[in-house]
Amino acid sequence: MRENRENNGNKRGFFGRLIVALLTMLAVIGIVAMAISVLSGYFDPASFPWLSFFGLAFWEILAFNIVIFLLLLLMWSRKAWVALMALLISVPGFFKSFSFGKAQDGGDLRVMSYNVQIFKDLYDEDKNTFDVANGIAQMVRENQPDVLCVQEFNAFKPNTSRAECVKLFGALVDMPYHYYHQKAYFCGNVIFSKYPLSPVKDETDFSKERDYGAVAEVNAGEKGKFLVICTHLVSFRLTKEEVTMLSEPGNTKEEVQEYGKSIISKLKSAFKRRSRQVNRLLASIPHDGRPILLCGDFNDTPLSYTYQQIKKSGFNDGFVVAGHGIGHTYAGKLPLLRIDYIWGDDEVQPMRFKRIRFKGSDHYPVMMDFNLR
Repeated sequence: MRENRENNGNKRGFFGRLIVALLTMLAVIGIVAMAISVLSGYFDPASFPWLSFFGLAFWEILAFNIVIFLLLLLMWSRKAWVALMALLISVPGFFKSFSFGKAQDGGDLRVMSYNVQIFKDLYDEDKNTFDVANGIAQMVRENQPDVLCVQEFNAFKPNTSRAECVKLFGALVDMPYHYYHQKAYFCGNVIFSKYPLSPVKDETDFSKERDYGAVAEVNAGEKGKFLVICTHLVSFRLTKEEVTMLSEPGNTKEEVQEYGKSIISKLKSAFKRRSRQVNRLLASIPHDGRPILLCGDFNDTPLSYTYQQIKKSGFNDGFVVAGHGIGHTYAGKLPLLRIDYIWGDDEVQPMRFKRIRFKGSDHYPVMMDFNLR
């Protein structure tokens, strides 16, 4: 085999050697890009915003390195080991982004988290919001969660207030209890429950009704009491045209010039803002011995600073523990983005995690069965 490779290398000719040299150079670039991607979550975007771009593009960088590795193998080049290095470096990032978790039977309680995108249909923005809300409510009833965390909730019935719509939606999903901040700007975070809810009254930013989340205690009777946090960190706020440019090939020079700077600026700004938000969020969580569920749309991937800070603070990613696969939760045109999470502290035992393939918004609902330790 070795002699065959050496003979193939000798017979390769000038253009063959040139191709191998080019592929080797690309493999080196791939190593650097993959290393930055895997390590990006350990650097605060407030100081190093550009590193976060690599973490966001983990799957694309991995695919690039796989292609380079296969091409070098086809060329029978010993330089394939260079590309193999990039694949080995990707392993820690892969195990954050792909779950081999084992689902278990049981689970006394079930929680669902869903960004409803102000009840706009993913494929038909002109669809009546009341019909969208009814469709989402039907999906919720079919899955029967005990607690539902909703982000981007909005009044969905004409001439009906937000408060009335919250009550109406609670009735539609068969959940008589709900909690949300009463201020005008509440970021659409609403907690619905089949069990009684009690707001947490203390001096944290949650009780001051900051815009990034709401927290309440769930009293599930003999099953126990636990805290549920419903949160939504700032998004990239990309327009439909900007998303199309990122997701579809064949953009013109004029389109790249028109949208490119705007996209980079928005991504950079969002990375920095989420860095501040997640640190405030974690500092505001009341740790008093009660089990804690942290649910919501975090708008960041598993290789992000946001993810790393939450994990470092003692929370466990329910999908990694009890899910399987990539589990991407963004339902729009940008592929493979897992940005919706259900976290639990050590007092929460995830049993089964499921991403529901329901396209009622630009996100998929996520759901976890769990026990309290």
